[in-house]
Amino acid sequence: MKRASMLTGLATSIGLVAGTVAADGMFVTHDLEMERAEAVAAIRDRVEINEDWLFLAEFGLAGGAVTALKICYLPLGGDIVAAGLHVMAMMPCGNMAFYETEDGGTEMSMLDLRFMTELSDAPSLKAAVETGRPAFEALLSDTLDIR
Repeated sequence: MKRASMLTGLATSIGLVAGTVAADGMFVTHDLEMERAEAVAAIRDRVEINEDWLFLAEFGLAGGAVTALKICYLPLGGDIVAAGLHVMAMMPCGNMAFYETEDGGTEMSMLDLRFMTELSDAPSLKAAVETGRPAFEALLSDTLDIR
C-alpha cells in the first residue's frame, strides 16, 4: 500500500495525473476515444508485429489506476550510441501511461523525445529526435486515431 501511495505521488509530481501538463511542454498527452484496455492492446499489438519496434513491458502503477507501457523504436539505436555509451539509459524508448480522466474518459501521456536533447547536446540525439518523433506520431495516429 505504501508503494502504491508513493507511485501515485510520483505520478502526480511528474505530470501523469489526468488534466496536467508540464509547463515545459515535454509531456505529450491525448484524450482518447477508446477504453484504456483497448488503447493499451492496440499499441502493444502494433509494436509486437513491427520489426522496427520492440515491446518491453506492460505494468500497472498507482494501484492499477495507470497502465504503463515501455516500447522502443529500434532505428534510433545508432544515434543514441553515437552520443556516447553514457546516454544508453535514454535508448529510443517511450514510456507511455494510460489512465482514466475525472470525467471517465481515457488519456495517454508520454515524454516528448525532445527530452533527450534537454539532457545532452550531442548532435546525434537531435537526429534521433527528428527521426523518432514522426515514428511515434505515426504509431499514435495509426493505433489510437490521434491526428
